[in-house]
Amino acid sequence: MRENDEHDQYLPDRKAEKDRLFVDVPTETKTPYQDRLPSGYDPMQSISLEGRAYRGLAGGRIPWWILISGWVLFGGFALLTVSLTIASGFFGALPILFFNGILIAILWRGTTAKFTVNRNKNQRKSSK
Repeated sequence: MRENDEHDQYLPDRKAEKDRLFVDVPTETKTPYQDRLPSGYDPMQSISLEGRAYRGLAGGRIPWWILISGWVLFGGFALLTVSLTIASGFFGALPILFFNGILIAILWRGTTAKFTVNRNKNQRKSSK
């Protein structure tokens, strides 16, 4: 009866050696749902790109040189504009002050997040 079973020829050998069995587990798993990077040619995609850049800046997931250059470019311009507006006494530029406040808040949040990330990394390294 066993000789007539043809399905056994398609199944792998059930008496495989245990030394040959192994499981390869990748160390880093990649998410199947990766964000598509918008092109930026459409106005809505441009807004999406700017939001993505500001989220990365505020989240502290950027290199130090980008954070420092952000403070020099954006923060310097914002602080200069705020100081000139206050010194001149012309408060008709409140929308500009509001926009500059947003830039400074984003940079401040990114700086504190970067320090927090570095402190957590140092604590993990010292505990090992």
